[in-house]
Amino acid sequence: MSLEYPLTRRFPGKHFALATFVGAFVVLVFLATINAVLTGYETITVFKSDYNVTQTHWYHKYMPSAMPKAGTLCDSRVFNLGDTFVTNYTLFQWNIASTLRANAGDSGISYTGWTLEHCDVSSIYMHGDASTYTLDYTVILECRTDAYGFTARTDFSLSSLAGKYNQLLGVKRLLKNRQDGVFNKTKDSRGVVLDALTSLSSTDVASRIFSLLQVTNNTSPIIISLQADFPFCPAALGRVAACAVNAPQFNISNSFVSYADLTFANYFASDPLTDTNKPVITNDTYNAVANVLQTMYAAVRIDLGNPSPNNFLLNTSVVPSTIFPTFPTTIQGVYNQSEEYANLVGDAVNPDFNITGLLPLTVEGPAQLDVVYLCRFERPLAPAQAFIAVLVATLSMFSTGWALFLGLATKFVKRRDSGGIRFLFDKETAH
Repeated sequence: MSLEYPLTRRFPGKHFALATFVGAFVVLVFLATINAVLTGYETITVFKSDYNVTQTHWYHKYMPSAMPKAGTLCDSRVFNLGDTFVTNYTLFQWNIASTLRANAGDSGISYTGWTLEHCDVSSIYMHGDASTYTLDYTVILECRTDAYGFTARTDFSLSSLAGKYNQLLGVKRLLKNRQDGVFNKTKDSRGVVLDALTSLSSTDVASRIFSLLQVTNNTSPIIISLQADFPFCPAALGRVAACAVNAPQFNISNSFVSYADLTFANYFASDPLTDTNKPVITNDTYNAVANVLQTMYAAVRIDLGNPSPNNFLLNTSVVPSTIFPTFPTTIQGVYNQSEEYANLVGDAVNPDFNITGLLPLTVEGPAQLDVVYLCRFERPLAPAQAFIAVLVATLSMFSTGWALFLGLATKFVKRRDSGGIRFLFDKETAH
């Protein structure tokens, strides 16, 4: 048994060594730069409100193809049935009611920052009960595209009862801003106006119902419950679409009234008219009900960012064609003036709901969902950690390449010495 060592000798040529070391230095710098990019950063998770957020580093100037594209750093937000969301206008709180066309699994909706320009109000449900001094509302929102489809609902109540929580989401934020001493006229005026007009229109309905009860000796309805359907007119149809220009239309497809003696009547618009199936929303209450439906419709479309010209909250010139100023005097002494209309046109100012100077409202464009995304960003390593990572990776790659280069160079030299190939070495070997 013995130890051995390889014999070495110099590579021939005057400039071979210099060229080799210069080339090795250039390669070493190149590898260090590449490894600074590949190993000098760590991936972390951050929360962002913009799905299309991007991140730039110093090396993107030299390698633009390495810059991440918008929408590749964050995970989509998946909504399932029953999940809650708000839009960036933060006026109402919505719940996913049904999935018409899922784009995530069997029933999920994958959200990646698209706007709600394909969404609109489809139905409004109203239930007024004079015995509980409460008006309950449910608004159904429908979104339709080739990629996804779903419905959502928002529920809220307006009541004279002290123990009934009435605040809309936008009004809650508004009150907090006032407490903090901050009032943004563009954003917070929406909450002021919506609170005022939903309250005034609901008060008109309640006043009409109570005055009818008084003048009819409690023989008029004490409960009014109905479903009103609206044509689908999303922002995607444009501002010049007929449904966006003409006064909003609705159809009361189902209605119910109940009386103090516990009798009741209902009406289904889809069924033939008969003695037992005829409209129950008559001249006594239709105008007041129409006003509150138009107000809720306009308010919700503000939350969707729909800029349609026929929204009287955005375009006050259409107030006369949308809101009834008076109600028919079907019985002498019945309440017949719309306080909502009077406040809208400036004929009266309710000190509790003063909207002077706040109309018309504005919207910045179709709404987006106000969500937070989980995103993957790159963060530079600590200096010592980055130095070690880059050094190890660079030396590993360089040593492999160096060994390969020496092996190939040795092979060529040996072949030349055996008389096979003459290859660009110094001519002194030929003398």
